[in-house]
Amino acid sequence: MSSYVFPGYPVFLEAAANEIGRPESAALARRIAPLAALANLCAQAALGDPAHAEGILAKAAEFRDQLAIALRAAELMLADVEAGRARSRPAAQVRPEPKPAEPLPARKGPRTLRGPS
Repeated sequence: MSSYVFPGYPVFLEAAANEIGRPESAALARRIAPLAALANLCAQAALGDPAHAEGILAKAAEFRDQLAIALRAAELMLADVEAGRARSRPAAQVRPEPKPAEPLPARKGPRTLRGPS
């Protein structure tokens, strides 16, 4: 039996949430059922009979792939909505990119102040 002890998935959730700058999201991600199932399989593979570890990890990889597909689908959905909203905005609502300021033309001669005549 291996001396490795699986630390549980909260450790990995917190690390992932910190990596993407969203530490407050780690607790909510614990509710994702396929992730919990993957964590259970990882614990079984770490603690169980080495003869079964390969099959257990293969099943865990299936859950990982489901999560990867779900993440990519979420990214595609958000991108699609953002692109669709940008196309459907009236021209007045679309902010043009700011152009760099052009230098004012140089004036010839001295500049004088004129008072009321």
